[in-house]
Amino acid sequence: MKNKIFFVILAIAGMFTIATMCSAQTVYNFNEGLEKAKSQNKKVLVNIYSETDSWCVKMETVYTNESIKSIINSNFIYVKLNGQGSEKYIYNEKQIMASELAKLLGVTGYPTHVFLNSDGSPIKFKYNGEIVNSYPGYVEASEFEKILKFFSGDQYKDTDLSKIL
Repeated sequence: MKNKIFFVILAIAGMFTIATMCSAQTVYNFNEGLEKAKSQNKKVLVNIYSETDSWCVKMETVYTNESIKSIINSNFIYVKLNGQGSEKYIYNEKQIMASELAKLLGVTGYPTHVFLNSDGSPIKFKYNGEIVNSYPGYVEASEFEKILKFFSGDQYKDTDLSKIL
């Protein structure tokens, strides 16, 4: 009887672990993400946030939405970068603090979403007729899904983002 209970508990724990692994989102720091992107030839999605910003907290619920996680896991290497952090990274062969890196990537507020090529170079795209390399602000899941598909499907090469939002 004890063996049956043990195996039932073990089976339930195994199913929970598999379900958790399938729905988990891998989050990398900046340098780990760039290395992974290069080795897998994937674009990088950089979520630049501030720990004290309420919109960043709200945006986290979008990033953990199952549909959003699925698109990110399939098409991008996901990097979180504390835009006010003091962590040091290597970017373009220079050591740079997270806060400086955020500015270099075009952050003017939080949250900001930046897309990079697999070599780490920023993806430039048109938004409202202007060429930019970041998308600032909180975005509802349905809109964010359109943004993710815009970049994963390479629409940024010839379409203004404002046309699909």
